[in-house]
Amino acid sequence: MAKRILLLLLCLGLLLPHLPALGEEAAPALTEETAAPAPAEEPEASAPAEEPEASALPEAYGDYSLVTATDTWELYLSEPNLAMVLRNRETGVLLASTLNDHTAQGKLNKTWTGYTYSGVVLDVLTGSSKNYKQADLVRDEHTIAYTYRPDGFTADIFFTEYGAGLSVEVSLAGEHGDELLVRVPDASIREEQEGVYIATVSLCPMFGATYMDQEPGYMLVPDGAGALIRLTDKEERFPTGYSQMIYGTDYGFTEGGAAYYLWDEYETTVSPHRVILPVFGMAHTGEHAGFLGYVEQGETRCSVEAHPNGAMRVSYNRCFAKFLLRDVYKQPLNQSGSTKMDMVEKDRIHHDMAVRYFLLAGDQADYTGMAVRCREYLLDTGRVKAGDTAYRTRIDFIGSDREKFLVGTRPVVMTTAEEASEILRELQLAGVTSTLVVYRGWQNGGLYGLPVSSFSADGAIGGNDAVRRLHSEVSRMGGQLCLYVDALRINASTTSFTYDAAKMVNKTTLKEQSRKPVFPLFYYLLPNKAAEGLKRLAADLRKNGIAAMAVGGITDHLFSYSARDVQYSRDDSAAAYRDALDGAAEPVSLALEEPIACQWDAMSAFLNMPLDGSDYMYIDEEVPFLPLVLRGVLPLYGDYVNFEANKTEFFLRMAETGVYPSFCLTREDASALIYTNSNNLYSTQYTAWRDTVTAYDKALRGLAAETEGTVILRHEKLGDGSLRRVTYANGAVVWVNYSDTEVRTDGVIVPPLSWTVVPKGGEQP
Repeated sequence: MAKRILLLLLCLGLLLPHLPALGEEAAPALTEETAAPAPAEEPEASAPAEEPEASALPEAYGDYSLVTATDTWELYLSEPNLAMVLRNRETGVLLASTLNDHTAQGKLNKTWTGYTYSGVVLDVLTGSSKNYKQADLVRDEHTIAYTYRPDGFTADIFFTEYGAGLSVEVSLAGEHGDELLVRVPDASIREEQEGVYIATVSLCPMFGATYMDQEPGYMLVPDGAGALIRLTDKEERFPTGYSQMIYGTDYGFTEGGAAYYLWDEYETTVSPHRVILPVFGMAHTGEHAGFLGYVEQGETRCSVEAHPNGAMRVSYNRCFAKFLLRDVYKQPLNQSGSTKMDMVEKDRIHHDMAVRYFLLAGDQADYTGMAVRCREYLLDTGRVKAGDTAYRTRIDFIGSDREKFLVGTRPVVMTTAEEASEILRELQLAGVTSTLVVYRGWQNGGLYGLPVSSFSADGAIGGNDAVRRLHSEVSRMGGQLCLYVDALRINASTTSFTYDAAKMVNKTTLKEQSRKPVFPLFYYLLPNKAAEGLKRLAADLRKNGIAAMAVGGITDHLFSYSARDVQYSRDDSAAAYRDALDGAAEPVSLALEEPIACQWDAMSAFLNMPLDGSDYMYIDEEVPFLPLVLRGVLPLYGDYVNFEANKTEFFLRMAETGVYPSFCLTREDASALIYTNSNNLYSTQYTAWRDTVTAYDKALRGLAAETEGTVILRHEKLGDGSLRRVTYANGAVVWVNYSDTEVRTDGVIVPPLSWTVVPKGGEQP
């Protein structure tokens, strides 16, 4: 009897600390189905660093210990499941990396409980098929050994069931101590069990997560110019959320998707925007707190995940970085490729994985504050370099293309070099005093005479001498001429050799097919061959007095590939393209066509800046995040005005973001291109666009005069969102009115569907 009483008292002693205090709401109970088993017994850990002060967390967080603190933030840790809490020392606001018994709401099954309670989650592949299993710090047997440092800690994790492990390094960083750096060194990754591989690593997958619509705010995703997913009740309308690979699809593993054609000839689908900047963010607007996550290492094999509540039947809003260590691809088993088998990469990717979280508070905890922090980071680290932002209207001329003839092809000349000079002289007389001229189709063979590795202008547009004269003419008028080159593609119809073509990891040739009337097939150059050709072309251009080049192809395609039975990763492609751009930037300046972020430090101008999004159904709002980051640092040029359906709205977006206009012009009517690969260009004749070019130039040049060379500090949507206020660092304010009625505010009158600029210290003109 005494033993039973003693046992009863012991049980009560174990249970009492976990019972809620009187009047305190109990944490939601986990049923047998949702309860997670206790983590495995862990080895003895080293003692935490000396605590700067006692814990300032609410009493419910008694299982969290203070690890380190700066002047602005405190870092707390719960060891069993690598759960962190960040506390702002001024406001007391908390940002948690996981759910826990104090914050969990609703019901979760065992798998999702393990996922949402863990600071790091792995997907493990077993065998050669897509047999994925989740490994987390709640359900799976594991060990964690902690080592503490003055700025943070390292957690050495090993999942005993799978024979797999890694180390997670966490530190408070930054000049002001308001950055959280989470890093997994490549050397720490362990795979010790035969046939078991780590496929993905999700770092802090619940960092900043919120339940349903409990907390107002939004998630920032890098779609197009930028987009927001509001933290509202989505009513389970979306089975999934945003999940996109940084820098786009890896076509070394995945063949291009099916296209849809009108009349079996004209493609009718538009590809969604690629992720060109490796960021994501969360803003809790009610608490004025949030973060911007920047994938600092390993971004070439990482996806941005942002899933609203209801997606995958989980009632939490969450955004995070998911790193891909091993991919699965289709291996053809016969020559026709009709039979394929799933194969796992032989070796995992080898690079460190790191996310830097910029912790935001107060009036900086919104998408504008995220953009400002991102810009400062890019400039401080040299990832982008400030350049000449002088206003120039961009004019792209089409030189020549090809159409089929009796035998072979013949040139279709749209704008000779001399005709381009004549058009520019006429525009200068009309007030277009400086231009950025991109000459396309200047090379021998026309626009699709690829690859190009030397200065050899097509005789149909005047040859080398005519192009050199055009360059001199543009320079004399205060502009800049860039010869355009697609540094990625090989025209399979005009190039007999294919040994320079890249192959997918399954040994099939990387190719791009279309139903264009003349050249339906292109291959991708091996990255090192693309680098050799681009550097050779840049040197030859400089030798001939040409000072600038516009580059595409390698700026928006990054892929894994195989060569001579060796597999190369996207890291290898990125390194080769960086070598190409760095080498080419020495003799000439480079305007890059929608370049990925790892190439930004080589560019002098950004071409085709997106000003919209991909219209995903779960996106609530588009914001100009990319322009906010780069405006005032480098000149930004939008897509062609010619082909915008709503030109009024597009014009207002340029005024709102400080992006400069772009036009695609030809001397001849675009109907001449109907039997060429450029048959998608339907309205380009200069005479039809002359008045529009001069009107846009006059309006936007005047705006640039008030804001040139200065960055944007604040971007605000007022009222119902149709009125925008953009504040520049020099004090100028631009008001943009998207409504069809006049707006009067703060002593400013903004006409309908128009904009007004208030100069620094001035009044409305």
